[in-house]
Amino acid sequence: MTAQQIKETRSRFSGVDQVLLEARASEVLPRELRLMGYERVLIVCSKTLNTKTDVIRKIEKSLGETVVGTTDEVGEHAPWSNIFAAAKLAKKLNADVLLGVGGGSVIDFCKMVQLCISEDCFEKKEVFQYKNQWTDDGPVSGSKAAPAIRQIIIPTTLATAEWTSGGTPVDEETRLKTLFYVPQSGPELILYDEEVLSQTPPHLLLSTAVRGLDHAINTRCAVVQHPMANTLTEEAIKLFIENMPLLKQNSQDLKVLRNCQLAAWYTGICQQSVMHGFSHFMVHVLGPYANVSHTDAACVLMLAQAKWLEGYTDEPHNAIKAKLGRPKETLHGILLDLLKRLDMSTTLNELGVEPALVEEMIQPALDYELVTTNNVRPIKTAADIRAVMNLAWAD
Repeated sequence: MTAQQIKETRSRFSGVDQVLLEARASEVLPRELRLMGYERVLIVCSKTLNTKTDVIRKIEKSLGETVVGTTDEVGEHAPWSNIFAAAKLAKKLNADVLLGVGGGSVIDFCKMVQLCISEDCFEKKEVFQYKNQWTDDGPVSGSKAAPAIRQIIIPTTLATAEWTSGGTPVDEETRLKTLFYVPQSGPELILYDEEVLSQTPPHLLLSTAVRGLDHAINTRCAVVQHPMANTLTEEAIKLFIENMPLLKQNSQDLKVLRNCQLAAWYTGICQQSVMHGFSHFMVHVLGPYANVSHTDAACVLMLAQAKWLEGYTDEPHNAIKAKLGRPKETLHGILLDLLKRLDMSTTLNELGVEPALVEEMIQPALDYELVTTNNVRPIKTAADIRAVMNLAWAD
């Protein structure tokens, strides 16, 4: 059975237990940790946040001796060597919870640390037996272990990684990513603190909002439609598109930041209920291959996919445009206008990606099942991938 043949409406949630909005991390964390019974916290954070802001120092001070360690050795795309080192550190320190403070790399990193500890494996040859298994009914987790450790997340970006149980760590040797679903890896608590979010550099904040927007559009334009997901993601798309230009004007505006966090929440809670298409997963190939961030790659691929789908997704595109009050425009045109207003990349040329490199990554894209699995307009062959990517070059 393929995704196109499934008749049931299914909702999948990542195991998130609680969400706090408009919370101040350093104020509420001591109380929340007491309520959850945690006494030995390992903080996992980005190096920039740890060394160039006072966010981590405030959290450490508020938690006192509850913090048994802090590590910022994460790295972009969460390389395996760093994951294994952090998992060993967590075991050595007898940590009973991970506190992730950061964006998608930190959040996915924590999921993989959870997998290593739960399955008691700390080498690449061991952990790969737990990668996703592919069945006729779709992907399922290769791991069956109950979680030996959970995570609490304070997101510092807007790409919605906190809402999924999937992670895509990169192999430093091959530059390839592998998708892992980790059972119950959803945070026990998501703590949305817009003051912490305001510490994120403006370009990164905006580019991760684009990635969140890409996730929302992929959910609304999925092969199999989901009524709750459609309702929430239409609102999320509206919130993202209305607030991102305001965010560019003033990245310290707490109301705008809060609206963007709501957009991430509405997007994320439904994100695993439908299967996403090309732009979501081709980022996993383009990013490490071209040495560009997921979020910058998402700007270009989201735009190319919108053009590729014109005439194939009239109902969802029309619903999105009606929600935005722009029914006579194309979705591609609306997104192009947004990205230009944000001074974000719109072409592969702007990312410094050469045609020869695109050719080199076509086979890895074909080998990565989710790139070619769930597209309303089929993408099955090298020629199809080449055709979509050709839409991402400057005229």
